[in-house]
Amino acid sequence: MDEFNQNHDWHWVRKAILRRDNYRCSICRTRKRKAELDVDHIIPVRCGINPFGKNNLRLLCKECHKAKTKLDREANL
Repeated sequence: MDEFNQNHDWHWVRKAILRRDNYRCSICRTRKRKAELDVDHIIPVRCGINPFGKNNLRLLCKECHKAKTKLDREANL
């Protein structure tokens, strides 16, 4: 996953999602600084989706992303 995050294309996708979602977590709706936000794949990449598809991406704060990832693992997604 680190290699994916270092991909040049991902830099531009992340930047676009930050702007689109106005630096706001999609779950708790809190505005955060860029470093406090993750771009989340709503449907996990391992399910075979396009990792750069913006319609499958949203911003989550670190806390919400951690909780969402935990739920995904519990549901075996």
